[in-house]
Amino acid sequence: MKTDIMLISAALLLAACAYSAPVADGVVRVTDYAQLAIDVGGEAEDWQPAFQAAAAEAYASGKPLYVPTGRYQIRQAIDLTPPPAEKRPFMWQAIRLVGAGQWRSIISQETEGINCVDWSGPVYEDSTSHGRLEDICLRGGATVLNIKWHNHFVMDSCYIEGGSEYGVYAEGWSNRFLNSTIRWATVAGICGRAHFNNCVIRDCYFSRNGIGVLINGGHGNRIEGCGLESCARAAIYVLNTRGLTICNSYFEGNGYRMPERFPFEGIPNTIAIDRNNTSVTVHDNILRVNRDDEGALISLADLAHGHIYDNLFYSANPAMHGIILRGAAENKPEEPTSITDVVIEHNHASELVRKPLSEDTPGVFAKACTAGSEFDWELSE
Repeated sequence: MKTDIMLISAALLLAACAYSAPVADGVVRVTDYAQLAIDVGGEAEDWQPAFQAAAAEAYASGKPLYVPTGRYQIRQAIDLTPPPAEKRPFMWQAIRLVGAGQWRSIISQETEGINCVDWSGPVYEDSTSHGRLEDICLRGGATVLNIKWHNHFVMDSCYIEGGSEYGVYAEGWSNRFLNSTIRWATVAGICGRAHFNNCVIRDCYFSRNGIGVLINGGHGNRIEGCGLESCARAAIYVLNTRGLTICNSYFEGNGYRMPERFPFEGIPNTIAIDRNNTSVTVHDNILRVNRDDEGALISLADLAHGHIYDNLFYSANPAMHGIILRGAAENKPEEPTSITDVVIEHNHASELVRKPLSEDTPGVFAKACTAGSEFDWELSE
């Protein structure tokens, strides 16, 4: 019976692929290479060889790589590293991987510890650029989408699910993550590090990740218009960052301890501004209850020249901390920290937020004021 079901499922997949309309004329369909897939419908099904052949044709022809409706199991990482070329502008590396919809075209990594899609240059000095991922679901693996050294990348209308480490890992610049859902990544839904500069995360939804968005390094990034719910360690965690804006977003039910599913040390917060940050701005957000009373809707440990304003700290149930000033960072707690020239103003906290502004160590608030910070809230008792 199980074998019959697998064969029927495989037949339906191929039939759907055969009649699924392309997004445009002149595409490379992964199903044109179905003969290279291994054990379709069986327990060892692996479409990765078909994807590799289709990707090679897409790079050679300049056509989009189209994934028709269906679920494509893989057991090796799909490697979209561009082929080598000489004396060409960086636009040559562009390839477009597009599906029939984020609920219709699904690539599922079935092997633990292996990434789902690797789309990175070999080294930072030889980065990939201008890749596009659209209307598709990527699922499973260590990192679901690895774009470590990839610049000018665009992800639009995708569903990224799982990842024993990350949903998306990125170190490139001028990337755009748009209109997508990222869920169930153990460490972080999106991790931007190092040269993660001038990147935008807009109109995305994050839920049930260890951290929704982890920014560790980089300059001039924006998180705009996103929804972030039920992320355990933090919805957004920031360190070693210069020039980050978090705005017009909705936060609810983040900051909780679930060590079996999301193991971490430290205190869970909704937005955690940890160590070594400059010019972080947080404005026009709705922040609802942080689920752990030791944490806060905004936790602030080390920031120079920041601005937190026009946010609504709202709760329909009793909640503890709105903004908490911390005497030490979680990252390298032995290193000195300071809250310098930070302005916190024009925020509103509902009556059920017991401590709109507090400190975890006596004297942190006074030290911040001495260092040029300004607060229009009094320190909560």
